[in-house]
Amino acid sequence: MKCANCPAEMTDWTLDAKLGAQVTVDVCTGCQAFWFDHLKSLQLTPGSTLKLMKYIGEHSTEAKPKMAAVLRCPRCTNPLTLAHDMALRMRFTYWRCISAHGHFISFFEFLKEKNFIHPLSPQEIQELRQRVQTVNCSSCGAPIDLQANTVCPSCHSPITILDMKQQQQMLAELQEAAKPQAVDPTLPLKLSLAKLEAESVFPREGDSSDWLALGVSGDLVVAGLSAVGRWLSKLAD
Repeated sequence: MKCANCPAEMTDWTLDAKLGAQVTVDVCTGCQAFWFDHLKSLQLTPGSTLKLMKYIGEHSTEAKPKMAAVLRCPRCTNPLTLAHDMALRMRFTYWRCISAHGHFISFFEFLKEKNFIHPLSPQEIQELRQRVQTVNCSSCGAPIDLQANTVCPSCHSPITILDMKQQQQMLAELQEAAKPQAVDPTLPLKLSLAKLEAESVFPREGDSSDWLALGVSGDLVVAGLSAVGRWLSKLAD
């Protein structure tokens, strides 16, 4: 299947879906984007979401690919429509087929959709200013002068970072939930034990220096993804 943005063939990837089904995700690494057929992204299991997050970490670059003026549905070739949505308190965008064949979403917007990302607070931005002068926008890749701006001057996106303080518990829960098992009344206890086990690998929650150590330069989200990828590799050993 052709990418919605470039002439390249997308790579399909079959992942586990809810209720024992499977879902196929098409990936264009060059455009750093996924194609999901209609509503398929909502059917991903926590374990499949975790795999996609790790894949994004392994294939993201600070240089962001340019999107064409017109993106076309890989199924019907009709122009895609830019859509705006919100997951909890995080806004994200994607391109959808007007015939409901599916949608095209960048790696960064997918992370926002799954609530893996949060904008930096004024206090966090002030702490970051004490270490660096410039970071790259995680949305468009443009440089942001922290002394002059608190949002990207090119695309007006807020300065964002992977939600490091949530990763410890969230990834432990995703891993536990991804294991095939019947409904277990002791699941809350098992999740607590999984969290404690993960604490030997993940940074301690509440240490505000963790994300600063990752984002000393460049793209804060890419830096965070690299760290999460290393943590996941350790947990898999």
